[in-house]
Amino acid sequence: MAMRLIPCASVVIVLLGYVLFLHPRLAAVVVEAESMRVTSGAARTYHDPAASGGRALQMWTDATAMTEFTVPAGTRLVVRARGEQCSGAPAMRVQVDGRVVETVQVRASAWADYSIAGSWGAGVHTLSLSFTNDFVTDACDRNLHLDRAVFDASSPTSPPRPQSRVLWGLGPGIADAVEAPVYRDAGMNMVTTWYNGPDDLEWISGYARPSTISDLYGSGKAVELVVWLADHPEYAVSAQFQRDIKAVTAALKGSGPHYGPLYVVLFTEWETYSSDPGYPGRLKAAYLKAAAAIRAEYAGARVALGFGGYLWGSWGDRDLSFWSDAIAASDFTAVQQMHACDYEQDGQSALVAQIRTSVRQLGSYGKPVMISHFKLWGSPACQVQAFDKFANAMLTDSSMHELTNHGLFAWNFMPDHYLDDPGPVREASAALIGRYSASLPPSLYIPTAGLPR
Repeated sequence: MAMRLIPCASVVIVLLGYVLFLHPRLAAVVVEAESMRVTSGAARTYHDPAASGGRALQMWTDATAMTEFTVPAGTRLVVRARGEQCSGAPAMRVQVDGRVVETVQVRASAWADYSIAGSWGAGVHTLSLSFTNDFVTDACDRNLHLDRAVFDASSPTSPPRPQSRVLWGLGPGIADAVEAPVYRDAGMNMVTTWYNGPDDLEWISGYARPSTISDLYGSGKAVELVVWLADHPEYAVSAQFQRDIKAVTAALKGSGPHYGPLYVVLFTEWETYSSDPGYPGRLKAAYLKAAAAIRAEYAGARVALGFGGYLWGSWGDRDLSFWSDAIAASDFTAVQQMHACDYEQDGQSALVAQIRTSVRQLGSYGKPVMISHFKLWGSPACQVQAFDKFANAMLTDSSMHELTNHGLFAWNFMPDHYLDDPGPVREASAALIGRYSASLPPSLYIPTAGLPR
């Protein structure tokens, strides 16, 4: 195994083929990836002058490489890697002693360091690095390249983790959202409106006339449009819809002088629209055409296909291969998350597993991920109790770090009692959400607010 120690002092002893640098605090232990044992999948070592030691390890199928290392206490881990991008970034799963520590989207095409949060006791440990989302087309091939893993023991504890940030939003109506106390108190920076069919065209077009949209953009806010057409499945694939969505986009662009980011989620919960086996193909064609029309109408618009979250869960990923070209043509990915407040799996709200699984899978395509609308429906007492339990599992530093690391950048709420009803519950919810609140990035047209920098 190629292991070496990086110095933090100049006293050096050569012993048994290793270079040992003596210091009251050992700086780092380095494991070269090409020395790791490939335990599954296909991988090769190759010469690369830019890599540490001049060699690297390439994984071109789902694969795992393992090694053992000995470190003192207070160690943190940095993995140097790069990815070949293909309709998304390669996912690198990091395990220590058999436990998944983190899964990282390797979006860098050149060698880059990925810091893995954690701290391990002194002694012998097992490290596994896995490529988990192999993907190939006629035009590209997603692969993972590994250079080295550095176990840094220069400080007794890991450095503090940067606070995860998410662009929070509220809907389903713009006027109601901006007047809601939780919108202000939680530092929300996005409002949501819905388009549910051709009958909505007249009122939503009214946004183009007053300064409502311009004022929102001017105050540093974003707008989300959710297009739900389960009651009008044929309209969704019609020429009329293509005309109408351009008018809706023009209205939500506003009349100036201020402009800002408009996130359009098309055909949310499309899975419920039709049982006709030929319908998904027609809907995908309509999506691709509408996405192009929306961008042509407004340069500040970004478009995603809206998936239903209820088809994800603890059982694993969905087969999204049919939609891979639509995802590739999208600016971000979007998923709905709604359930009855008393619907649980494994003692937790079913939304816990749904969110974690769907965000991880959608993020593996290399696109930012949005929870387009979130709701726990039910009685007031049930909603409050369910959200408290949900928040204890999901709205924590470690959970939010995992979600944002997988690409989550935005999360939109629908009205619920824990957000709306005056009193300590709403105040507590606003404080918890506000802890992770993100502002919009300086560039108005880049949908990456809240992504880890």
